[in-house]
Order: sequence, then structure tokens, then C-alpha cells
Amino acid sequence: MNKIEKSLTFQELLDYCGNQVSPYWEYGWREFIKRYKMYIYKNVTKCCLSWKVPRLKKQLSEAVNDVVSDVLLTLCRNDYQAIRDFRARDSERKFFSWLAIICNRVTGRYMHHYFTSAVIDGEIDDIKEYLIDLEFDVRWELYEFIIQQLRSSSATKKRNLERDINIFQLYTWADFSAEMISTHPCLRNIGHRVVDNVVNRMRDSLRSEKNF
Repeated sequence: MNKIEKSLTFQELLDYCGNQVSPYWEYGWREFIKRYKMYIYKNVTKCCLSWKVPRLKKQLSEAVNDVVSDVLLTLCRNDYQAIRDFRARDSERKFFSWLAIICNRVTGRYMHHYFTSAVIDGEIDDIKEYLIDLEFDVRWELYEFIIQQLRSSSATKKRNLERDINIFQLYTWADFSAEMISTHPCLRNIGHRVVDNVVNRMRDSLRSEKNF
């Protein structure tokens, strides 16, 4: 094993980690954790902080550990398919970039849950200011996620769906009042009760989703 440790190349490391029947599989993963654990932790921590979710300030370490576990599970899923599918096996530099993308995506999925819960339960006092403070890419990713969840939810009333999504976004994201929303040329005929009903229904729709 000492000879293997001294001569282990990047390509061999990936080969060992992606092949559970290999006699060097366990050694490969020990070496993988030794080489990349801190890099994964640093990237996940950076991604978590970029979302600036208020409730995570007191439990950042716990959140980071959860996301790092999810990153490793992503790499191991389907018989280590992600590891086996990585093609640039002659470039560890590209592997670092690839790992950073994995960390970002997994963190995003994790943070969607916390932000969506905060929107539903009103835990963020000024959502508009919070969103403006986010980096544009994070803000846009979150926007697309919320829209996707509202459109796909079986609990969402399909009639006037796009109208209701717009009302929900204006009310929760832009902090528009019912009066302000009713000044929109296409929304002049709706009343306060309609806005309240739409917002509550959209929140219930998000609440019903199990995978955000």
C-alpha cells in the first residue's frame, strides 16, 4: 500500500473512488477526503453565506455540515456515477472547478428550503431589502425556483395561475400593497380580498411541496 500511496495519480484516485469492487476503493475514498474535504467545506461555507438567510446565522456550522454530507451523497449516488462520468481525468484543476459547481448546486437546493419556509412563515421582516442584498445570480436562481414550484404544485389553482403568481411575487418580493397591485392595468378589477386569497393560496401551495 505504501507504494500505491506514493504513486497514486489523480486519475487513479478517481478510478478507485468510482469502482466499489476495486481492492483500493476504501483507500481511494480516504485519500479523496484527505485531498478535497477542506476545499468542499470552504466552497459550501461561501455558498451558504452568499444566501444570507437570517435563521442560519446561529447554525451556520450545522448547515454547512448538512450540505457537505449532501455533496458527498451526490458524488456517491447511483454507484458513484458522478465520479465515473467526470471526463477530464487528466486535469485536477478542472476537477476543482467541477467540485465547486456541485457545491453550489447542492447548497442552492438546501437554501431553497430555508428561504421558502421564511417566505411562507413571514420570518424575514423586509424581503425586498433582503433580496436586493443578495448577489444577482443567487437572487435569480431563487426567483426561478419559486416560480417553478408554484407552476408545478398540484395544490395550485390552475385557473389564472400566471396572474396569481404575479400577484404573489409583487406582494411578497416587491412588498407591494393591495392598493399598489390594483394600479396595474391588468389587475384593476381585483379587490383586497382577492389579493389576500391569492397570497394565502400560493403560500399553501409552497407549503404542500415536499422537495423544496
